[in-house]
Amino acid sequence: MPRCAIITFAALAALLTCAGCIVTTSTYNAKVREVEAVRDAYASSNRETSRLAREVEALSTQVAGQKAAGEDLAWQLREKEESLKRLRGELEAVRKASEGSRLTRDQFIDELLERDRATGKRLQELSSRADACAEELEELRKKTGTKAEATARPAAE
Repeated sequence: MPRCAIITFAALAALLTCAGCIVTTSTYNAKVREVEAVRDAYASSNRETSRLAREVEALSTQVAGQKAAGEDLAWQLREKEESLKRLRGELEAVRKASEGSRLTRDQFIDELLERDRATGKRLQELSSRADACAEELEELRKKTGTKAEATARPAAE
């Protein structure tokens, strides 16, 4: 092989090697950009995951607070219902007592009115008797006065 052919062959081999390096370098650069993009996406994903984890924690705390508040409200509701039930029972007892006393009160008023009527009649009777006694007393005074005059005249004569 002549020297020239060797040099040509070496140049051709060098050219092919360099061309292969150029393709490899561009592929390498593309892969580096892909890796950087993936790394950026992964970092962004980690940041988003951390943010979401903090948000989940905050929401979990809020849910726990709401559950506690709900339980507290449920307990207050049970207390109010028991109180309402107790008050309804008391109201019913008062209503029954009131109805019973109303009948008793009506009966009492009727009895008082009857007594008042009886007392009025008795007063009328006593007033009539007092008037009759007054008339009788007046008549007796007249008679006594006439007798006294009659007895007093003969003594004076």
